[in-house]
Amino acid sequence: MSRMLVVTRSELAPGFHLAGVDAYGVEDVETAEELIGAWLDQGEVGLLAIDDGLLERMSPAFIKRLSAAEQIPYLAIPSGQSLGPEASRRYRIAQTIRQAIGFHITFKGEQPESS
Repeated sequence: MSRMLVVTRSELAPGFHLAGVDAYGVEDVETAEELIGAWLDQGEVGLLAIDDGLLERMSPAFIKRLSAAEQIPYLAIPSGQSLGPEASRRYRIAQTIRQAIGFHITFKGEQPESS
């Protein structure tokens, strides 16, 4: 796996290009899903880094397909701001921890989520 592919918002792609990374700027989640889907169909091999603002808005079915693809593992990279309504830093941290350990945490002073 000698290739890293970055999918991010268009305004952030030039920074990755300056670092020598194959970066693809997209305007919306649908375009990102089409681009990544084409790589999956072609059997592209490499490490995929996806802007977390895009990743959090991708469809669950697409995330399941991406997770099942062994040839192109993925990870989320922080974009500094969310594209969705949950733009808080605490929310992103809690989601990352929940994904890693399997349960939801709350910060001091917050009410636990009801399931």
